[in-house]
Amino acid sequence: MASAILMFLDPRRYGVIDIRAWQPLNAVGAVTENENGTNFTLEHWLQFLRILRDLSSRLGVTAREIELTLFNVHRERQEGTLYEARGGRR
Repeated sequence: MASAILMFLDPRRYGVIDIRAWQPLNAVGAVTENENGTNFTLEHWLQFLRILRDLSSRLGVTAREIELTLFNVHRERQEGTLYEARGGRR
């Protein structure tokens, strides 16, 4: 929730960390922890910000645009349910 507030305050520097933005980064090896993209820690958040800001700087777009692209790619390619059911099944 805090990442969403920061994104609204300054979308140039912040994006919303969530399962749909995290899992594509995991799929390409940009992040190697927390494959499911749930229960984020402060370290996950800082790593996510570094990646967003690096890509936004290189591509000349906002961090929010990078995050939204990750979100949309995930949504278009998702198969099955978004979250695992209790007990580890999807």
